[in-house]
Amino acid sequence: MRITTDYMVGNTAIQIVNTGRKIKVIDVEKERKKRYFVKVFLVTLFSSIFFLGSCFYIVKLHNMSATLDKTNYILQGEIKNLERENAVLTRETESATVDYKELYKKAKALGMKFPTKEQIYHYDAERSSTIKMEPGSD
Repeated sequence: MRITTDYMVGNTAIQIVNTGRKIKVIDVEKERKKRYFVKVFLVTLFSSIFFLGSCFYIVKLHNMSATLDKTNYILQGEIKNLERENAVLTRETESATVDYKELYKKAKALGMKFPTKEQIYHYDAERSSTIKMEPGSD
């Protein structure tokens, strides 16, 4: 059980605290100054840790931004190279000649035949926008 007794000795306020195992004499004015110092120290410590952490976080974000910008620049270069390669391959594909004899042989090998006269339809589109169908006319 804790018992606290307040006394005034001259101009000094003291407390006598009996905790059951120990008796402590505390100078009230010095205890206030000590608590004030501890509070100021803790506030300073936590604010310093916060600001230091903020600085490291900002540096980390700046570093990440620089890394992403570098990666972006590299990828843009790769995209331009791939576009050039695609343009070259497109031109090669367009300029490639078709060997119709090979195509004919391949079609025959696959069993393709020419259409019969009944399968051929002719369309006349003279001046109107409609299409007339005449089966079997050559």
